[in-house]
Amino acid sequence: MTGLSLNPLEYISHPAPKKCAWVVFLLSTPSYLPGILVLAYTLRKYHSKYPLIVAVNPSLPLDAIRALEGYGLEVRVVQPLIPRGEIHLIAERFVDTWTKAAVFGFDDYDRVCLIDGDMMLRQNMDELFNIPLKPDQVAATFACICNLDKSAWAPSEWTRENCGFTPSHGPSAIHSPIPAQPTGTHSLLNSGLVVLTPSSHLLQRIHSLVESTASADQARIKEWSFPDQDLFADIFRGRWISIPWIYNAIKTMRYWHGNFYTDEEVRNLHYICKKPWKVRPERNTPEERKRTGKVYRVDAGDYADVKDGDVGRDEGRADAVTHGWWWEEYEGTKEGMRRGGYTWDEYVEGLTDRG
Repeated sequence: MTGLSLNPLEYISHPAPKKCAWVVFLLSTPSYLPGILVLAYTLRKYHSKYPLIVAVNPSLPLDAIRALEGYGLEVRVVQPLIPRGEIHLIAERFVDTWTKAAVFGFDDYDRVCLIDGDMMLRQNMDELFNIPLKPDQVAATFACICNLDKSAWAPSEWTRENCGFTPSHGPSAIHSPIPAQPTGTHSLLNSGLVVLTPSSHLLQRIHSLVESTASADQARIKEWSFPDQDLFADIFRGRWISIPWIYNAIKTMRYWHGNFYTDEEVRNLHYICKKPWKVRPERNTPEERKRTGKVYRVDAGDYADVKDGDVGRDEGRADAVTHGWWWEEYEGTKEGMRRGGYTWDEYVEGLTDRG
């Protein structure tokens, strides 16, 4: 480890802690259920040794819980974490994500990897569990703050020049990731994937902060726009370790970070913003399917080789390739369901665009 960065690929042959797991959250609504099932399918497809645990809160519909358990996933109920004071969020969908801090309460495991339900593996990445972490450290990737689409909610310092990924180039972005810093924009992590050591003591500290009625604590929390992400960055300031982009490759990297991005290196793709299961691509004809081996027709359009933030064109075309990857894995998920006698396929299908 050098500074506050490391490359997990260097630790593939190292032993992992005795008991490890992936943990994903499905909170108040079942809308991410298709994503979580595809995540589970790709973990199995790429032969992860570790189980996926789904944390839910008590308000999640029973049908969603049965659909998860029917797919062979362990479901754990966690209690919601809600701030006492005023909060400011950039999107309503983030209102429940404070509860992701409950992952620190999974202390029957020695090491867990928090992973979002809008992620999908492209390769095995079990080496994440092997990396050396002190009990008070976590590992994550930078938050990409390029803001090339000029989102109005973004702070003024969210620019390409300030993004933690911008100094990286080519293979060195994997082999020598830029270190995280205790201050400035290089202190911002993306909480979509976080490697951590569970600790009930730390969880209590988090509850004390988030539920505090002290004016200083409430003012601090009011500044946060991404609940879990800003919480983790604050709690682990100066103590989180930067890992390579390949473990949390947000889909916009494909056309925002041509300084290092390649499809072949992606371990784990993160479908931020619009979710692929909300728009089904056009299906191939039987002849096209035989020729391509693909169920869906994907037109990459002008974005086949566009790099370095060439934006301003249709968003659907920008993400056509990566969304197409998701739909092909969804077909694999459904095929596995059919072979295994899964009885919740229609419920899951109802949460996707039927085309």
